[in-house]
Amino acid sequence: MPLSRKILAAAMLILLPVMALAGPKTLPRIQVTDLDGKKLDFQEILKEGPVLPNLWATWCKPCLAELPKVQEFHKEWESRGLQLVAVSIDDAKTQKQVKPFVHRHKFEFPVYTDPNQEAFRKMGGRAVPYNVLIAQDGTVLDAHFGFRPKDPEKWGELLTELLGPAPAEEGSDG
Repeated sequence: MPLSRKILAAAMLILLPVMALAGPKTLPRIQVTDLDGKKLDFQEILKEGPVLPNLWATWCKPCLAELPKVQEFHKEWESRGLQLVAVSIDDAKTQKQVKPFVHRHKFEFPVYTDPNQEAFRKMGGRAVPYNVLIAQDGTVLDAHFGFRPKDPEKWGELLTELLGPAPAEEGSDG
């Protein structure tokens, strides 16, 4: 690889986390479509609690590594009101792969599509995977590109700050 490409690659690795912070501070009006063609307005889903949009694509290897972790996180937090909304940014060429992919992996969270990447851009997305943790009032608590194994831990801390500690389990002496 020529030196100029190595420098460019190194610069991108340094700048991607900084660029992620350039996303919106509050969620703009966004719509996505579920796998059956039904529209979802993010402002409606926010009325039910905090939302974690996970933007991904079937061709994205880091996304494929991240999705099982996102599913685990969803299982842990959905009883506390967190809504995970997985949004595929696959375009017209690869969109037909989304539904079989979701069924094959047995995802237990809703999956939507954004083939024109309009929602992705409005949320400040530039690369996938892209995760945006949004409080019920629309405030963006966290947004970044890439898969980091400690992301679920960070999201849990932010949600605990937002929602308070988890209620004690029944039958525990505390």
